[in-house]
Amino acid sequence: MKKKLKVIKFLLGIEITSLFLSSCLFVSCSKKKDADIPALKFIDAITSNYSPITHIAAENKIADKYGVHPQIEFSDTIEPLLTGKADGRLNGLPPSVLNAANGADIFIFAGTMSGGHIIFANKKVAGELSDPRNYRGHSIGVRPQVTNQFVLPAALKEKFGYTEKDYTLKYYDSDNAALAACAKGDVDIAPVYYAERETALSLGLVQIAELVDLFPDYACCRQTANGQKLRSDRNLFVSWTKSLIVAWKVYVQNHDEALRVVQKITKQDENWAYDHIYNDEITAHISFHPDPDYNGVLAQYGIYKDLGYVSENPRPLVEFFDISIYADALQSVIGENPEDSFYKDMWAYFVRHNDKYPDFYKNYPREI
Repeated sequence: MKKKLKVIKFLLGIEITSLFLSSCLFVSCSKKKDADIPALKFIDAITSNYSPITHIAAENKIADKYGVHPQIEFSDTIEPLLTGKADGRLNGLPPSVLNAANGADIFIFAGTMSGGHIIFANKKVAGELSDPRNYRGHSIGVRPQVTNQFVLPAALKEKFGYTEKDYTLKYYDSDNAALAACAKGDVDIAPVYYAERETALSLGLVQIAELVDLFPDYACCRQTANGQKLRSDRNLFVSWTKSLIVAWKVYVQNHDEALRVVQKITKQDENWAYDHIYNDEITAHISFHPDPDYNGVLAQYGIYKDLGYVSENPRPLVEFFDISIYADALQSVIGENPEDSFYKDMWAYFVRHNDKYPDFYKNYPREI
């Protein structure tokens, strides 16, 4: 009996050891598999780190499935991208445009956010300024190098023929500082990010418009690649963009999953997550569409020159704006899902928002 017990213990020991070794081998293989996936290092703005599309692509391993592993670090600066310490930047538009226009080797290739800004006015002039045709002669408080600084003047120029001489721009370190100046009467108008609504209202300011009222569907945060990295590993950026396209479908069709990811990233509750990614009334109609939207950026580009932010003869936008990455990615996803109308609708959106790109119709079909 004792011999039998010894044999059983011996066999059990072998089995446990075998299971342990198998487990170790599995973990080792998994780590090796992850290590074998090439990575892209991205920086993401701290102030808007909850963008659902990028995080769904990363958290749900959609990008890994397509052969690229995103490594995301939070920073509000663009220097890591310019120096090659980072391969891409997930947020921001003006810093990318300004640096590229003045010669930096970087390329805009996809979208992150659009919309999301509210225009407030001092209560003494809010009635008059509810009509933007009355902005002439008034002062506007802005935070420098943010989207609304350029989109609002672009809208006033396109819709009403304004020039930079028709209003006065005053610069402040933050949206809160611009709002405080507006409440004090130092400026008449303050366009700010939607998250500052409660602060604005508490200061007695009046909401006179959302920025989308003047410039529907304007381009805001874009994704930008380091030029050298893009040229050496273009396929990785195409793979990453494919994951953004699939993540957009998750965001649109699976609210529960999108909310779960945003809650995980932000450590906020479900109500907060819903309000900041799905509630148009709160977010001033923000959008997270990954389309590059060349047309939307082009519409703003002239203002950079008008306001003196770039040289008299800046680089053409097309020289640092690459729509081919998104086009290749979307065509590939459509090829993988030929019966899915969702992605074909994304192609129609791509045509509408990028057809001002030089030789667009020579290179891309109107329909797929």
